[in-house]
Amino acid sequence: WKFESDRYHVYLLHSRLSIIDLDPRSHQPFELNDYVMVFNGEIYNYLELREELVSRKIPLRTSSDTEVLLHYYLLHGEDCVKYFEGMWAFVIFNRKDEKVFLSRDRFGEKPLYYYQDASGFYFASEVKALSALANKAFDIDENHVIRYIINGHKSLYKGNSGFYQEVKEVDVAACGTVSISGELKTYKYWTPQYTPKENMTFEEAVEGTHFHLRESLKIRLRSDVPLAFCLSGGVDSASLVSIAAKEFNANVNTFSIIDSDQRYDELDNIQATVDDTGCKSTKIMLEPGDQNIERLISLVKYHDAPVATI
Repeated sequence: WKFESDRYHVYLLHSRLSIIDLDPRSHQPFELNDYVMVFNGEIYNYLELREELVSRKIPLRTSSDTEVLLHYYLLHGEDCVKYFEGMWAFVIFNRKDEKVFLSRDRFGEKPLYYYQDASGFYFASEVKALSALANKAFDIDENHVIRYIINGHKSLYKGNSGFYQEVKEVDVAACGTVSISGELKTYKYWTPQYTPKENMTFEEAVEGTHFHLRESLKIRLRSDVPLAFCLSGGVDSASLVSIAAKEFNANVNTFSIIDSDQRYDELDNIQATVDDTGCKSTKIMLEPGDQNIERLISLVKYHDAPVATI
């Protein structure tokens, strides 16, 4: 999608991973009147939000969360993010006001990188895409690489620096606007808060945890394509698989890495969950050897960075 004038050009490109409403009508860039957007992620509570749009008699041409997102921006402006439960990085171009609005989800599940020089303002969900758009090979930030080698993944989010000197990332839980002159202004729209309930009993804590976990998982199971879970031997993934299979009767497919090193072997716990839920299980054996180095090289290329969870 492109918009060109004598003063500025805007180009939006998108490669879609279709999860909700697989019809081409939901492809992106997605346009409504003077607004066009690209969106990476998923708005889990889109059905509840869609009901509000229907009650307002707003015409909808898709059943996608993409269209819901854009309509909420039209209704609420930059405050639209307050209504969303999900993971996202999205950019909306407003032809009428000649500005770009961008946003990233509360916990930074979806990436949003940007680079700026005299030729323009570039953004993308991958560094390699940013490099292609700007026609530039970015310089590696050697200090950040050293921090990572010494401290591991704990070093990655201590500041705004990344593995490339010129590449920046929109902050977690932040929104921003880009003017046609290329000036970016960002702000935080959310910060986590801890407000404990006084005199909570153990039973109330258990019941509350189960309720919120169940409700959270319920809206995350919405999909027009098959669902799969990464199942380890831990409590968290076993809980999600069990709730999905037992309480929502979901057709659960699981994938598990089985380590031949006994120190990390979780096969017994994994199999116990599989037997208990009757879910379909795909087990991937991890063996030591040179092939893993080749796979690691490929993963680094995909990530444009060292693999944080090595």
